[in-house]
Amino acid sequence: MFKKCCSSRSEKNYKIHHSPRPIKLSEEMDTVIKKLLWYTPNIDSYQSDKNELISNKLYDEFSFTYVMNQMGMDESRDVKWIGSKDVISNDEWRFFEENICSNCQKIIVAKYTTFSKINALLTAIRNCIAHGHFAIVEDYIIGFNRKLLTKDPEGLKKSVIKIKPKLLLAALEKLTSPMGKELLLAYAFKNVGYKVTEPKNRSRDFDLCLEKNGKKYVVEIKSYKGQTYLHPEHVMRFLKRAEEKVPDYEKILLIDTSRVTKSVRQLESKIKGFRIVDINDVKLLLGEEPVDILAKVNN
Repeated sequence: MFKKCCSSRSEKNYKIHHSPRPIKLSEEMDTVIKKLLWYTPNIDSYQSDKNELISNKLYDEFSFTYVMNQMGMDESRDVKWIGSKDVISNDEWRFFEENICSNCQKIIVAKYTTFSKINALLTAIRNCIAHGHFAIVEDYIIGFNRKLLTKDPEGLKKSVIKIKPKLLLAALEKLTSPMGKELLLAYAFKNVGYKVTEPKNRSRDFDLCLEKNGKKYVVEIKSYKGQTYLHPEHVMRFLKRAEEKVPDYEKILLIDTSRVTKSVRQLESKIKGFRIVDINDVKLLLGEEPVDILAKVNN
């Protein structure tokens, strides 16, 4: 359940109006603000690069959980999502004005169906900075975002962000690296005791190889958009490659199971050492009480 503050509140006063103007920032924080304004992935900026781990709904839940973990945050406790048509209450808005606690990070942000969770967060931060409605308090940024309307000069209260931005950028840098997908999966499975292995015969054809309690697994992610689905021929190509490279490994396909056809399910039931696991369950690896989703399937 979302909590506006932690149990060890340490108040720091601040003023949202910048003085002097322009705002004085350390060299490090100046770089941080520029990155958040122009260079973070998938925001409305010409300089922003696209990244599927941040934009694709397939990775949404466990990418966001990974970022929260890297920042030392917990989504259920530190993040409050409001609907796209909802607004932040005056009480919650005022709670973060003029002073903040420097012992916890908090996020209240509107969630849109067209955005992933990370996109919603990065866009909200970018808007806070672009509209100048932010302040720097020690290593925190505190920012507010209103959706301005001609009918309402006050605007609609859509987000309050109080985070340590350097931690966010460090997490994003890992996630958007060339090995981001493998890093994300490895981090999640290591959380429940798996060892990431590099077998001698392994090719780069697979996203991950794992080992735990003497059992070995080769894992591949399948991502489909629009009206595309996983068909038996796709499965057989994966199984053929895996048999050639890592024949003694259990084969795991991670996929949104709504994309799996009935014929693939029938094929799965006939092939020993092969399983399809719902990619939406990967977030369970990073939960407050982590669940081993591969062991879970075996039970």
